[in-house]
Amino acid sequence: AGGGGDAGGGGAVKVSVFRTGAMVSHCYTAFNTGYLFMGFIVLFVLMAKQVLGWSVVLVGWAFMAIPVANVVAMYGLIPPFVARFGVHCSLTCASIGTVCVLSVLALPSVHRTQEGVLTVTFFLVLCVVLLQVPNQMRIKIIADAHAPGSMGRITGASRVCFAAGQTCSPIVVALLYVQDPTYAVLSMVFVSAAVPAVFVACGQALWADPDSVQSVQSRGEDGDESVEGGPGASVRR
Repeated sequence: AGGGGDAGGGGAVKVSVFRTGAMVSHCYTAFNTGYLFMGFIVLFVLMAKQVLGWSVVLVGWAFMAIPVANVVAMYGLIPPFVARFGVHCSLTCASIGTVCVLSVLALPSVHRTQEGVLTVTFFLVLCVVLLQVPNQMRIKIIADAHAPGSMGRITGASRVCFAAGQTCSPIVVALLYVQDPTYAVLSMVFVSAAVPAVFVACGQALWADPDSVQSVQSRGEDGDESVEGGPGASVRR
């Protein structure tokens, strides 16, 4: 009983899931999503009232663009996109798209017109939802790969990071908006642009999913719904 292999003391040291590159990158992406959601709501209301001079009722009608874009993204964009390109590629594309859309919004010629604000709002919601949903999918992926049975703890940590982004973005965006609306937009550009950088720093692929995801997908295609074994378990055909 003393000698051998993985059963003895010579096995690899197990690292906490919260110290893995996958979890760190996931938590930052959750923070980024929370920052964008709440920060843009504050920015949108300030621009609508102070720059465009909209009434309260008109601002309320304008918010209809958000659920419409949500429906388009949830049912028309995300399922085929993730199925075709994978989770990591979806996150990378969404981050790049968010940076591009916000960069356009930073232009005074755009955020001083109602057409520009509404168009950017629609496309920004598409990008942020495409960012949030695949990132939520990573919770199960990370749990299966690093901490089976701990999906509840991982979900809790993810929600805390999302809430942290929601908590700090309103005051940051408002303070920067007082200086110049462009500065408030650029703060969101910076936070979004950091997502791919954090992925690279944490050793996560930008365009391809890890092998564990492909294994789960192949098992799903074979009709095997159960996921047995730990992170090192092999897929048997």
